[in-house]
Amino acid sequence: MFSHLTYQLLFILFMTGLVAGTIDAIAGGGGLISLPMLLSVGVPPHIALGTNKLQGSVGTFTAACSYYRAGLFNFKTIYKGLVFGFIGTVLGALTGQFISSDVLKQILPILLVIIFIFTVCSPKLGIEDRKTSFNEFYFYSIFGFILGFYDGFFGPGTGTLWLFSLTCCNCSHPLSVKKTTKKS
Repeated sequence: MFSHLTYQLLFILFMTGLVAGTIDAIAGGGGLISLPMLLSVGVPPHIALGTNKLQGSVGTFTAACSYYRAGLFNFKTIYKGLVFGFIGTVLGALTGQFISSDVLKQILPILLVIIFIFTVCSPKLGIEDRKTSFNEFYFYSIFGFILGFYDGFFGPGTGTLWLFSLTCCNCSHPLSVKKTTKKS
């Protein structure tokens, strides 16, 4: 199936995955690098999406563990988003399985360009913390599900879309929780 993949090409794919994973862990958007690379070497869309998702999941998990250990968020704040995000992700992945490879080959480049343009046009997104004005339960339920669905179906740029959602809905994001120190 992939007999055209040489050791040099596999090395380039490995390095691309490493760079994309690092970018994902720092700022998100690594899928904008890895997914086009996988598609460009002839990996079928369903396999490219799955491979990209696995690589992104490892990077996201590692970053989340580091942020949690640093005390930058707690599960009491984000558990609703995790639950609804998981439900949306499963439904998004299942939906992606029912779409033919030919249709995916046509829509994936369009989605990549849209997310790339959105990411480039919003470099300061989510930098400023704001006071929450949107009910947290509804916010995390709605956006957790929608962005989970998007992430399960496609994926690249999900972190940027989370920041956009948090900023536009005037919600403080869970990474804005800082450790407090007691004065002695």
